[in-house]
Amino acid sequence: MNEQEKRTYLEKYQEAKKKGFPFFPDIVFKDAVVSLVVFIVLIALAYFVGAPLEARANPADTTYTPRPEWYFLFLFQLLKYFPGKLEVIGVIVLPTLAILLLFFLPLLDQNPRRHFLKRPVITTAATLAVAGIAFLTVQAVRETPPPAEVTSGDQTAALYAANCAPCHGASITVPPGTNLHQVIAQGKHEGMPAWGADLSTDQIDALAGFILSPGGSQLFTQYCAECHQVPELVASNPLELKRALDEGLTYPPHANAKISDWSAVMSAEERSRLLNFLAAADGERLFATNCSPCHGSSVAFSGSEAELRALISKGGLHLEMPPWQTKLSQTEIETLANYVVDPKAEPSGKNLFDQYCKTCHGERVPTANNLEQARQIIASGRPHQTMPIWGDILTSEQLDALVQYTLQAAQGTSLATGPQLFGTNCAPCHDEFGEGGPNPSLPGDIIPPISSSEFLKTHDDTTLQAIIAQGQPDLGMTPFGTAYGGPLEDTDIEAIVAYMRSWEVNPPAALPPQAQPPASGGTTLSGAEIYAQVCAQCHGLHGEGGSGPALNAPQFQAANTDQDIANTISAGRPSTAMIAWGGFLTSTQIEQLVSFIRTLPSSSASPAVPSFAVDVMPILQVKCVLCHGSLGGWNAASYTSIMTSGNHVPVVIPGDAANSLLAQKLLGTQASGEIMPPSGKLSDSEIQIIVNWINTGALEK
Repeated sequence: MNEQEKRTYLEKYQEAKKKGFPFFPDIVFKDAVVSLVVFIVLIALAYFVGAPLEARANPADTTYTPRPEWYFLFLFQLLKYFPGKLEVIGVIVLPTLAILLLFFLPLLDQNPRRHFLKRPVITTAATLAVAGIAFLTVQAVRETPPPAEVTSGDQTAALYAANCAPCHGASITVPPGTNLHQVIAQGKHEGMPAWGADLSTDQIDALAGFILSPGGSQLFTQYCAECHQVPELVASNPLELKRALDEGLTYPPHANAKISDWSAVMSAEERSRLLNFLAAADGERLFATNCSPCHGSSVAFSGSEAELRALISKGGLHLEMPPWQTKLSQTEIETLANYVVDPKAEPSGKNLFDQYCKTCHGERVPTANNLEQARQIIASGRPHQTMPIWGDILTSEQLDALVQYTLQAAQGTSLATGPQLFGTNCAPCHDEFGEGGPNPSLPGDIIPPISSSEFLKTHDDTTLQAIIAQGQPDLGMTPFGTAYGGPLEDTDIEAIVAYMRSWEVNPPAALPPQAQPPASGGTTLSGAEIYAQVCAQCHGLHGEGGSGPALNAPQFQAANTDQDIANTISAGRPSTAMIAWGGFLTSTQIEQLVSFIRTLPSSSASPAVPSFAVDVMPILQVKCVLCHGSLGGWNAASYTSIMTSGNHVPVVIPGDAANSLLAQKLLGTQASGEIMPPSGKLSDSEIQIIVNWINTGALEK
């Protein structure tokens, strides 16, 4: 600025000063107005937006992602462009230069003009600086990592640490061929509980895999846990698992997944370790997964262990099918060929397949490209069944376990003996799949199911073995163990328990024996009729109790409100035969049932005049309807059918029990036929109730 410019500037300044505004009150008022506006804006932001307050800092929380305030974001973003040893430039050099520039700015910029257009250099520099700060701030927001997700580490390792490590330490040495799943589930030595009562099948599978391959569990957590849970993959088909590991990114289910190339991040040894963890060396499970579809429950093999291992390892064409044209007619071969090509189109071929082919093929029907090929293979026979080369799929430990189990199965000492022993010794009372039913030893008693999920969860293998061995004489069950005079050795009892434990995957019994929801049209049933159908068999005809508690006891009636009783009916009681009837009964039916339970006669009194709904119908429902309801003839399902159905109508003569066929059949005074029910005479009290009901007019009330 030269002398002339200085004089001009000073003259203009003096003139403006003479015309200027006083500081008070003019300038003070303007400042106050601006301050008030800013204050109002701050209050509005605080009220409508609020301060982004977070929880108190927790040093133990490793999931928190710290970040600076927004006005510092550009500085932290700047550091990303100066990594490593260059960090000092972003941290010290550049900020220092910026501060020095601002410090010397009055000396560097002496332009007297105030309008920004008249100061292009400083305006351009300031604009670039602001744009740079804005750009860095936006980039910092875009590249901010999401909050770290909570991870709980290796879940299977935690399961091992909680349940196994206190006794076994950091690792367990398992002999070849050990059925580790069965050992964990049943317990095999003093002090080791049967974990089958506390852990699910999937958890036991995961533990077996971890024990045999702890490194595989770590690999699973590192590479697979982000998308999969352990129970989702353990004990899966090893062929499919190996395919997924080998194909990696090209494996179809992984098409859209962001995963690593397994062959690049894991060595062949690590992939085998991971495979061994997911399909642990449990011979029984390996056989069921890989062999049973073709071989059924066992393989007929009489060679040595080494020969069997070589056969499994090498796979190949190992089944020689005989030429069936020497044993079957041309018509039978044609039927079988059609069945193989399209089983649905030739259902009659199933009997032939089961008779001649199922022994080798199991449940899997082989495929053929066309009818001519199927006809030729069946007629001529050949080594047609190709077995996978399991030596390339299974680990050495898995092969050991599979060979041991296959030998045991061939010798008849495997789980395959369990169903046979159960069918011979247990099914006569407990039914074929443990569903329960009428107790042949105690008339009127119902045996609860032993194959329900509740029963299996609350009875460990040791308890089941003790019950089978020692029996339950008070419930009519005799001892079965040889040590107690029974026919079964300890190994036989273990096989039965192992068979029972196999029901856990899909429990056969969902309802208590004979306990079925009300028949169709149940919405029109009264509370008494619903009680007779679903409650009387366990709680007694008059609520006096049986396998369930007494509902007519004063203590029960006083201790439970209507809502308590309704809740119990609806939700059931876990670990008992009392199921959740809320899934079968409507809320209205439950209300009617509760009202009826409230009318049950006290255990200290009995009704003078028998009621059909309360006294008679429950007896008929439990003892008669099973046969006299769906098999034709006399129908005991309702009052109307009792009075009007049958070949000898009427079977009930109101007021005359002596000449009523129903009473005669119950008393054994009938002129023809046999006493009813055939399974055994009703109790005297039950017969007397029905006789009294007939003699008092056989009323429907």
